Formats: sequence, C-alpha cells, structure tokens
Amino acid sequence: MSIRFRIRPFPLLAALAFVAAAISIGEIQRGRAGQKQHAFDKIESLRHKPPIHVGASPVDVTLLDQHPVIARGRWMAEKSLLIDNKVINGVAGYHVITPLVIEGARIGILVNRGWIAAPRLRSELPVLPALAETNVEVMGVARIPPAKVFELAPDNGQDAVWQNLTLERAGVWSGLELQPVILLQTDMASDGLVRNWQPEESGALKHWGFAFVWYLAAFAAVVAAIVSSVERRKHEA
Repeated sequence: MSIRFRIRPFPLLAALAFVAAAISIGEIQRGRAGQKQHAFDKIESLRHKPPIHVGASPVDVTLLDQHPVIARGRWMAEKSLLIDNKVINGVAGYHVITPLVIEGARIGILVNRGWIAAPRLRSELPVLPALAETNVEVMGVARIPPAKVFELAPDNGQDAVWQNLTLERAGVWSGLELQPVILLQTDMASDGLVRNWQPEESGALKHWGFAFVWYLAAFAAVVAAIVSSVERRKHEA
C-alpha cells in the first residue's frame, strides 16, 4: 500500500493570502496594544511627579500634558459652562467648566471641576455648587483640548450648555486670554462633583485579544489548507 499526495494550487494560494492578511491584522492589533500600554504607563508615571505651577506666562503644552499642575486665582463663576452628553454609570449629566483667572494677571485657565447629574427634566439645569469669591489654589491634571470637534450644528456661544468645548470659543465666552490646556481638577473639594479622570486600565488587553484571534485564524487557515489541498489516495499494489 502506498500514499500519494496531490497539492491543489488555488485553494492553497487563497489560504496563504488569508494567512498573510490575518497575520498583518494581528500585528496591527499588537501595535495598538503596545501604544495604549505605553500611553497608560506614561500617565501613571506622571501622576506621581511633583505638580507644576501654572502662572501668567504661556505654558509649553507638550511638556504639561498629563502632568499634575497647580493654579492659583479667582473663579469666574458667572462664566461657568456645562458640557452636555457626559454619562457615568448610565446616568446622563454634564461636565462643569469654570474659568480661573490666574492671580495677578488677566489670563485664565479652564478648569473641569467634574461631573454633575442632569435633572430628570432636560429643560432644567442642575444647581452648581457655590464657589469661593476669594483666591483659591486648584490642583489637577493638565490636558490638551481637542483642536477641532465634529458637531452637527455649532453652539451659539450665548447659552451656557455646550455640546463641545474649544479654547477659542471659551476665550470669546469668558473674555479672557486662556492657557492652552484644560485643568482637570483632582483636589478633594466637598462639592459633590464626580472627579474620576484616571483610567483603571490601559485597554491594551482588548487589542491583545484581537491579535490572538487573528493569529489563531491564520493558524486555522494553514491547517484547513493542508487538509483540503492534500488528498491521500491508497493504491494497492
């Protein structure tokens, strides 16, 4: 008895093409996992750095992004904004943005004071916690705001409820020259606002899972190609 193998070229070529594509996609997912893990590790390392004081001088956003900062000044409570469509644990609400006029200058910095739940009636607005009228010191994490945002219709600039936040529009709204960062407040003010800015995980695990699935698909395609392309014929002498 002998076994003869016959290779079918077209199914094999198709399988090889799929294997190459699957491995390529797996590599992309692996790269994204590495990028997310690197960004997360950077944020975690910066969290423990000494805070940088933000004053009236323009700051270098590339050095300040994700870094702890301290700003001292006076709240401009009358120019507070509510950024809509912010959901926490399935509850709709707003991010509360208030300009802080930096002490001894006519330059300000936008402070995201945290999240507040929306009233049951969407026509109503939440009552914001009162702010001190004297100079205060605010601690937080600096973030670079998005340069451009997608919106179906631009905010009219007159209502305090906005869909998106841009520094240019906020500068016109407040009448201030603004530092090119937003301060995410982290100090424990007892005002009832929710401040949970730091992610609990990097999100890299999801991409590692995708990469594993594609690598497994490539392996399965190789096995399937061998099984389907090789015929064993028994020939009795």
